[in-house]
Amino acid sequence: MLAYLLSFIFVAIYWVNHHLIFHQAEKINVKILWCNIAWLFVMSFIPFGTAWVGTYPTSWAPLAIYFADMSLACITFHLICFLISCENGKKQEFRLGLRSIISLVTYTGAAMFGGFCPIAAFIAVTIVSCW
Repeated sequence: MLAYLLSFIFVAIYWVNHHLIFHQAEKINVKILWCNIAWLFVMSFIPFGTAWVGTYPTSWAPLAIYFADMSLACITFHLICFLISCENGKKQEFRLGLRSIISLVTYTGAAMFGGFCPIAAFIAVTIVSCW
């Protein structure tokens, strides 16, 4: 049940942020569209990972896939932000903030080490996602 709740929160946060960055963009190009499609592809795996973790909550492979998907979503989303900044003449304004770096490190760490202590990985990712 924790995986389903975490997935819902994760998707909801990305949905709002995705809406905001595209709403603020004045220009969109083909690179941004293809990056957005890649992000959507990564996001489409969330239900698969969620179901697999729901069935095998302490198994290494489902946890690795689930958290790796979150890490890939984070990477592709920030790439979209960077490309939008470049296209709209705000390349110098783009930077990864501390929250973004901590999120990426946490998701990647949970993917690599979540099998050792799944509940700690879920708690860490939940805290970082809601922060």
